[in-house]
Amino acid sequence: MKRIILYMITTYCGLYLPYLLNAQEKVFQGTYAECQAQAKKENKLILIDLYFVGCIPCAEMDKQVFPDPTVTKELQTNYILYKTDVMKEIDGKKLARKYGAPGFPTYVIVNADGKTILTESGFFGVDRFVPLLKEAVQRNKANLNLAFNSSLDNEYPAAYSERFIKTGENHDFAELESYLDQQKDLFDETAFLANSVTAFPKYNSWTYDNLPKLIKMYGGNLLRNKISTIATKKSKQYGSAQQLDSLQRMLTYIRPTFNDKLWDIFLPGFITNYYTTSKNATTYLQLINQYKVYNTWDLRSNALGQVIIDQAKNTEVLKKILVEFQQQQSKQQLDAVDSYRLALLYYYLQDFNQATKAVTALLKADLSAPYLSMQKKEFIALKDAIDKKNSNLFQAKDIKKNIPFNLS
Repeated sequence: MKRIILYMITTYCGLYLPYLLNAQEKVFQGTYAECQAQAKKENKLILIDLYFVGCIPCAEMDKQVFPDPTVTKELQTNYILYKTDVMKEIDGKKLARKYGAPGFPTYVIVNADGKTILTESGFFGVDRFVPLLKEAVQRNKANLNLAFNSSLDNEYPAAYSERFIKTGENHDFAELESYLDQQKDLFDETAFLANSVTAFPKYNSWTYDNLPKLIKMYGGNLLRNKISTIATKKSKQYGSAQQLDSLQRMLTYIRPTFNDKLWDIFLPGFITNYYTTSKNATTYLQLINQYKVYNTWDLRSNALGQVIIDQAKNTEVLKKILVEFQQQQSKQQLDAVDSYRLALLYYYLQDFNQATKAVTALLKADLSAPYLSMQKKEFIALKDAIDKKNSNLFQAKDIKKNIPFNLS
């Protein structure tokens, strides 16, 4: 869940960071209409970069990605780069409204005829951005376009338009439900956009039921927020009912909504939600192995922390998890949080000799980090329970490792 929150924070907001952009010289100077005319003349695609000053991911794209030689080469060969501020420039505001920009930066790729090829949002490292640009070129050659029309001045419901172009008028989002109720075709572009920013139950259900067609028409970018909310609720319901098959069918069904990076971010949450309501640790371990959701030991260890506590009386599960920690211990010295979890495992399994060794190593570890020093009383209490050989005495907390967040 923390990774999802961090994703949302870094995508939607930031602090002002002045920067110089080497690639800025390659940015088209002029209006969007003039850029379209130039793209027609050169028979190139347009990469629209919707950003705002103060957006950290936007600034990092300009600092890390756009100046990269492989990105520059691809842009020079096949693209005109059009950057527009969604807070200050009318073209930026209109383009953000047209494409329902769910986060920033948002990238829209259109061809010389004004047909939309794809949209994406968020930070893309070079290793992901270049393939995205190349994919758009191939999709354009194959005439695989999205269903957006070419106008920036469609007739939008006021409550939706106000989200992007401020007029000072107050429009409650509740207005959009009556707007959607009046639409004869919910697949229409403006109806789809209005629906994409709402959470009305019946239109959430409609979106979920029609997901494959909507992805084909408009791509997954505008559907992710809604679908992730729906999937979060469903995964909890399936866990409560112990419906593993339903969870797996749902994961297969919604997978095309997410690009590879965001799937890695959201998938662990769906699986954890299933476990939280099912408390079936055997299935949880099976799922995190099947879907390979944790690609580092620190992430996996954090995921197992609460399971260890939940399953304090489940000897079979504890022994399986213990093997993982023992294997990690054979590779390298465990950090303080891993030593704590290892001590808990031995403690719950009533192997008090090994528990003593683990908790002793824990108390000798570097506990200077604030999030660890605050827990020292907790660690001492665990040692006291181990010394008394009473596996019911200690009430454990799920102490998480602090894992640095990497934008790329």
